[in-house]
Amino acid sequence: MLPPLLILLFTILGIEIIAGFMGNGFIAVLICSDWIRNRKISSSDMILISLGISRFVLQGTITVYIHSLYFPGMPKLATLYKAFYILWMFVNHASLWFSTWLSVFYCVKIINFTQLILLRMKLRISGMVPWFLLGSVLVSSITTLPMFWIFPSISSPNSTGNHVNNSVKSTALDTSSLSIAPLYCAGCFFPLIISFFTSSLLIASLWKHTKKMQHNTTSCQDPRTSVHINAIKALVSFLILYLSSFIAQIPLILSASQNTPTWEVAVSLVVVAAYPSGHSIIVILMHSKLKQASVRFFTCTMYHLTKGTPKSH
Repeated sequence: MLPPLLILLFTILGIEIIAGFMGNGFIAVLICSDWIRNRKISSSDMILISLGISRFVLQGTITVYIHSLYFPGMPKLATLYKAFYILWMFVNHASLWFSTWLSVFYCVKIINFTQLILLRMKLRISGMVPWFLLGSVLVSSITTLPMFWIFPSISSPNSTGNHVNNSVKSTALDTSSLSIAPLYCAGCFFPLIISFFTSSLLIASLWKHTKKMQHNTTSCQDPRTSVHINAIKALVSFLILYLSSFIAQIPLILSASQNTPTWEVAVSLVVVAAYPSGHSIIVILMHSKLKQASVRFFTCTMYHLTKGTPKSH
């Protein structure tokens, strides 16, 4: 029987995972259907579909990790756990890069640049997006590649249950965890730096625009100011969610050899799962097409549920 605190934490975790699957799946399916119907896709939608699919897979790897906490010694699943651990590293880095390019794309579209090189980037950003996404996949693959060597090979335990072999495996797993942590941090470093830089540009642009409006004795609440504020809200919320997830991910990596789901691991999992699910909801709310489609979807769903409920006499 699990303690009440663990039950509460895993209930929250389950809600987050379901919300993440639904939110990211909704983004991917809606944009895919528009792509098929219109036979073309915009640069921003290209980033969103990549982000939705990678986050959907990321939620799956989190689910498999939770499963591994309860069934750590099953020899048939040992190889599956190892494969999903490697997949987690790849999709985690890839989704971070995709989120970063989404921020860069909106930043470049919103801000009025005066420098020639940035003006050229503003004009060519739509054509550069496919190369950004392809480069993200390539870089994520490179940062994930060492996992095939530093992750210990897991062999099936024999029927005698040799304690020495288990001790050696535990030590090897601890050593690998210490090697995985720097690799994880290195893969997150550059996209986070770009995201911080993008946030700084947006805030500086908003400050200049506000000063200009005040100088012209014009209302600061013009459409351009609202666009700046919404973009900053989306970017800052992404950074808060990801940095929280990043910090919580480190103890999870270092505690990979633990076979029991302690409350510390459960808290870390709740924080980690909040990033892909929470940011998908923010993306839907900030994107007019996704927001309108989600409202129609939930309205239609509630209508059918209400219509199907028998009336009491």
